[in-house]
Amino acid sequence: MSQLLTTKFVAKSLAATVSVLMLSTVANAATAEQKQIQQLRQEVETLKTLIQQQQQVQLQQASQIAQVKAAPQSGLAGLKSKAGSNVNIYGFVRADAQYKMEGADGIFSAIDKADVTNSKKNEDRFYATAKTTRLGLDFKAPVEGADVGGKIEVDFSQSGSNNDGGIRIRHAYLTYNNWLVGQTTSNFLSGATVPEMIDFSSPLGIGTKRTPMVRYADKINANASYAVALEKGADANRLPAATAKVDYKFDQGVVNARALVQEVRDRTSTETAATYDDKKVGWGVAVGANFKPVDALSLNVDYSHVKGDNFYLGYTSSNTAYVADGNDIDLAEFDAVTVGATYKFNPKLRSTLGYGAVFFDKDTASNNEKLQQAWLNVMYSPVKPITFGAEYVYGKRDTVDNQTGKENHIGFMAKYDF
Repeated sequence: MSQLLTTKFVAKSLAATVSVLMLSTVANAATAEQKQIQQLRQEVETLKTLIQQQQQVQLQQASQIAQVKAAPQSGLAGLKSKAGSNVNIYGFVRADAQYKMEGADGIFSAIDKADVTNSKKNEDRFYATAKTTRLGLDFKAPVEGADVGGKIEVDFSQSGSNNDGGIRIRHAYLTYNNWLVGQTTSNFLSGATVPEMIDFSSPLGIGTKRTPMVRYADKINANASYAVALEKGADANRLPAATAKVDYKFDQGVVNARALVQEVRDRTSTETAATYDDKKVGWGVAVGANFKPVDALSLNVDYSHVKGDNFYLGYTSSNTAYVADGNDIDLAEFDAVTVGATYKFNPKLRSTLGYGAVFFDKDTASNNEKLQQAWLNVMYSPVKPITFGAEYVYGKRDTVDNQTGKENHIGFMAKYDF
């Protein structure tokens, strides 16, 4: 009996010991699991903190990128004038050289003055200049609720010898919302539809005349815009010239239409006002287009018909705006056309082939009857700010007395844009 009790006691003791050990193991396991859970929670909190910090960094970077994009795209971005306007400086340094086989004396084209005497005095001449170098300043005033700005742009082509000259004002104007007051390119002309040319005199058949004006411009919709202006036309005019332009932009280019109306006066007449009609209304219409059928190819065409003006389009000043006809004046008429194609071989190399012409009405032509010009150039930009160019230009002049002159030269250009 004693042995049986002893055996039971031992069995119970062992069971109790095993239970204690099992409980201890379970307790230790629970403690370890709690520690692991706590560690995981700490790691999750750390990840949350890192994510929040990364989001803050991304927001700061996005804000900085937006500020850079909004800033003027200039090496001197942030420059301010004394009055507090933001100032953007731009322009280029340019050098030109030209070998002229025949034509008018002087660098760059002057097809309307090409020699018709067949003399040798202007043959085989070399010219070089840096007077086409340009400097411009754009101003933007920090005015709340209004768009106020201005521009000053000059070069060194005022007058002088073939390789130097004085400072010439190209653009000088102020803008207030839709209004512009000052000097800039005439509203009757279109730079957006002109083929690229190295010759600084610009292609035949278009104009680059910059004149004092008051202009109002606005958008019709997202793609269309218009501008109307009163401009200082020819010096003989009593009244300003009225001009208008409508532009329409689309995915593959731009088209526009322009108009000109002005009074034409004869200031040379010695007749009395009662017997001499010394004034008439001159006018002009023009259309132009720039079209890109593919990204690498750009096609340009511009056409003008003008009556009673020799001021706005290039190479027409050698003819008079009118001719005397007894006690009356007949307004001279002409048609001008420019066409061209520019092909971009790669981001660094492009070439343009162009043709321009002016055809004067035979009955009112006073000097030249027909002017023609063709050119082919190659432009190479090894790095973005620098462009080198070479160009061949051939032109022909036919006068009203059946004489012929020619313009034949090769030009070279190096330019650094800033």
